[in-house]
Amino acid sequence: MTIHDLCGNDSRLKYLAVDSRSVFDPEATVFAALRTDVGDGHRYVSDLYSRGVRVFIVESIPDGDFGDAVFIVVPSVLAALREIAHKRLTEAYRGVIITGSEGKTTLKELLYRAMRSTGNVARSPRSWNSGIGLPLAVWDMTHTIDSGILLTEAGIDGPGQGALLAEVLAPSHKIAVMTPVTDEHDEAFASHEEKIIEKINVIRNAEVVVYDCSDQAAGVLLQRELPAAKLVPVSQGEHSSVYHALADRVMEELGFDSAARAALASLPLTSKRREIVDGSYGNTIFTDSFTADFRSLVDSLDFMRRQASPLRPKVLLLGSLLDDSLHSEGEITGTAKKFGIERVERITPQLLGDIHSGKELHNMQILLFGEHDELFNKVSGALESAGHETTLEIDLDAMAHNYNYYRSIVPAGTGIVAMVKADAYGVGSIETGKTMQALGAAYLAVAVIEEGIALREAGVTMPVIVLNPVTNRYPALFAHRLEPAVFSPDELDTLIAEAEAYGVKNYPVHLKLDTGMHRVGFLDTQLGDIPGRLGRTKAVRVSSVFSHLATADCLDKDAYTLHQIKAFKRMAATLRASLGYDFKRHILNTAGMMRFAACGDYEMGRLGIGLYGISPYEGPESANLRPVASFRSHIISIKHWPLDTPIGYGCKDHTCEDDSVIATVPVGYADGVFRRFGNGRTSFVVNGVECPTVGNICMDLCMIDVTHAPGVKVGDTVEIFGPHMPVERLAAIMSTIPYEILTSVSRRVKRVYVKE
Repeated sequence: MTIHDLCGNDSRLKYLAVDSRSVFDPEATVFAALRTDVGDGHRYVSDLYSRGVRVFIVESIPDGDFGDAVFIVVPSVLAALREIAHKRLTEAYRGVIITGSEGKTTLKELLYRAMRSTGNVARSPRSWNSGIGLPLAVWDMTHTIDSGILLTEAGIDGPGQGALLAEVLAPSHKIAVMTPVTDEHDEAFASHEEKIIEKINVIRNAEVVVYDCSDQAAGVLLQRELPAAKLVPVSQGEHSSVYHALADRVMEELGFDSAARAALASLPLTSKRREIVDGSYGNTIFTDSFTADFRSLVDSLDFMRRQASPLRPKVLLLGSLLDDSLHSEGEITGTAKKFGIERVERITPQLLGDIHSGKELHNMQILLFGEHDELFNKVSGALESAGHETTLEIDLDAMAHNYNYYRSIVPAGTGIVAMVKADAYGVGSIETGKTMQALGAAYLAVAVIEEGIALREAGVTMPVIVLNPVTNRYPALFAHRLEPAVFSPDELDTLIAEAEAYGVKNYPVHLKLDTGMHRVGFLDTQLGDIPGRLGRTKAVRVSSVFSHLATADCLDKDAYTLHQIKAFKRMAATLRASLGYDFKRHILNTAGMMRFAACGDYEMGRLGIGLYGISPYEGPESANLRPVASFRSHIISIKHWPLDTPIGYGCKDHTCEDDSVIATVPVGYADGVFRRFGNGRTSFVVNGVECPTVGNICMDLCMIDVTHAPGVKVGDTVEIFGPHMPVERLAAIMSTIPYEILTSVSRRVKRVYVKE
């Protein structure tokens, strides 16, 4: 078999994968072993072969006995993927390229829903639009239909990508759409104009370009760069959104009549939002608001598999699908079972009644998927936990963005140790851990053994460092494959004895050196004893050596930080020479990665508060981060009071206007809103306006002055901290650090995990 054979539509090979974790039908999958700065797909060939994959695209054949496997050896796997995609786009297809910054997926799904009943159409899955995602999307679409219209997203986030994507899509994609262009990824380009030109490069082969005309710069550049193309500027006009307007014009260019286009007006914009929440009866509920068809169901099943615990049953509750008529119940059930689903049930009135009566669905993990009609929404409501309306929403996409930002500022190949101690700074260690595992982090780090065990029981398999492992639970440490940090000779002796008693060999340990924090760690004078202690045993082996910077976030103490880095380099070199084997080194924390990435020698960096979107110091770099956690509640009562009316316990505060509008919010110091936030010391955000607290914060309630918030009503959202009220501001009010604010949010506050 050659690359040429994969350019046709072999029905036996339905799936093309570059992530070993996404493989759910091994016999029907081609695995492309990509090499990147942070990973090498060739390492997973042996495991995938054992699981049933038989066709591999590789740059070299790994060692091992692979029997009947087929290896297609190429100089570059990524280039091969582009070649396959390019050749699969035959004249049987008419393509629409969708590029821009904002709303690419929204527009694509709107077009798909409008066109699917009137034509043979396929679209890119979810947001597969990158240099790697685009070839995978083409494979997926051309297996879905063998002729017709392809709606293809193409996104870029750095220079030089546009022309490569255009080459893949030429010559089948002659119609292009440019959605609104924002300042996202501007930092990767010399200017906003350069970024627009890079997006234009994606569509340079298009004959027709429909574009949002609100960005004048984009219009001018399109005219300059594409003089031969038919340019079609579009504004929202009488349409319900600019996306409806763009979709209408694209359908017109494709030849759809006015009747087909008229259906657009009634179609809502698709949400990409996925949520994980704790539900009633001990259930965990996974929901997906994306377009409800079979292809999207597969993505949702994969998302659930990655985030779910292996110890609890998994159930799919299925509403109606847009393409129900094309897929049998057996096909749906069979596909779900390949993702570990143990039970598939259609949403019916009988099921709703059984849930209400408590007869059904206890202590399970439930994926709710389907068209969000009235019955679906009733079942969803019945499964959600009743009561507390206060939530801590965690944006897993923002977390991934922050992770990738820090990965970009350290040297290529540097492993990231993600700090998930203290329940991942209050946002949830299990969901954070699984997100880091999916992103390819080198390690997770927890404080104590119990935190590591919780990760293992939830299905996290990646390496985990325990930073404070002093314990009498060494058997549990070894049984759960948790790797201890060791910071003293006595602790090293104890660990060696316990490891020998347990019978482990070459168990990985991490030696902590004290280079200036003066908290814990081996001193310079103690290094000479380590080789002798380790040389007498085969039970343990040093996996890494690390230290901690005390002043990396102190802009006036760089000399001390550089002193620590120099000391660490010297001490690590001494250990490496005396032990006679190599190990990884890490000293940079979040602030260290931001400010000292070019200093010293290290193979890993430890990412803490920055992962959660908070800069450890004030500086322009913080603009590259996205807040992960949003603490929100809702207004439950509104009252009008005259000037100088006392509010709350002790009558410590009073209204300050003739007609003051005071709202009550069901959140208090038992939830993590400190009592010191009361009496106007801070504000919460309602309808875009900062509303000061009034009176003392109660245990379960607080009051805010919403006099100047527009259109305020019961049920409106109140942001305690989040994108509009940075947690750093609350920390400054408390004369503390953001870590304390995050970790103080009570566990009774409902966590909602969101991912697009």
